[in-house]
Amino acid sequence: MLIKADNLLNTLSTPPAEIECWLKHQLSLTAKLKSDAGEARLEVLKQHWVRPNWWDKFTLGLQTSLVMHRDIIMLAEQNPCWFARTIIPELSYQTTPAFFARLQYESLGDLVFSEAEVRREQMIHYAINQQSLEYYWLQPYLGSQKTELWSRLSVFTIAEKSPFYLLEVLLPGLLRSIN
Repeated sequence: MLIKADNLLNTLSTPPAEIECWLKHQLSLTAKLKSDAGEARLEVLKQHWVRPNWWDKFTLGLQTSLVMHRDIIMLAEQNPCWFARTIIPELSYQTTPAFFARLQYESLGDLVFSEAEVRREQMIHYAINQQSLEYYWLQPYLGSQKTELWSRLSVFTIAEKSPFYLLEVLLPGLLRSIN
C-alpha cells in the first residue's frame, strides 16, 4: 500500500522555498489557495473507470483489475495552479461506495478533511520533468514550457483498510496566483 520512493524519478534538485511550503502542507491545498489567493475553482477534467496503466502498476503497485481516475485542475484568477489525479482501486470503492460517490458533488479535499475515518498514511514530494510520465499528463497546461515541476503523492486510507491515492502536480500558475 505504501509508495516506494525508488520507483519515482530521482533528481538532485530541491524545491524552491515558495513551493516547498505547498509540498509539505498537511491540510487542504484548496483551503490554502483560497486563503492565499482569495479564490479557488476546481474543474473536473474527467472521472472514469479504467484498467490500471503502467504508472498505476509500477508507482503504486496496483494489481487490481479496475481503478477510477479522477483528473482535476485547480484554478485561481484563471491561472492553472495544480493538476491532480485521484486513483481509487475498485476494491476500495466497493468497500465504501457512499463515500466515493460524493465525488460527484464534492471535492476530494472536502471529503478527506471532513471524514474522521480518512487518514493520510504517506506523503512524498518529488520533481518531475520530461523524463517523467506524469509530465505528459500536463501538456495542455504547460504549452511549450519545458520546466521542472514539483508534485506530491499521498496515500490515504478510509476505515483503516481501503487505500486510495492522490497525485498533485504544482503548475507555474500557482506562484502567479499567490504573489
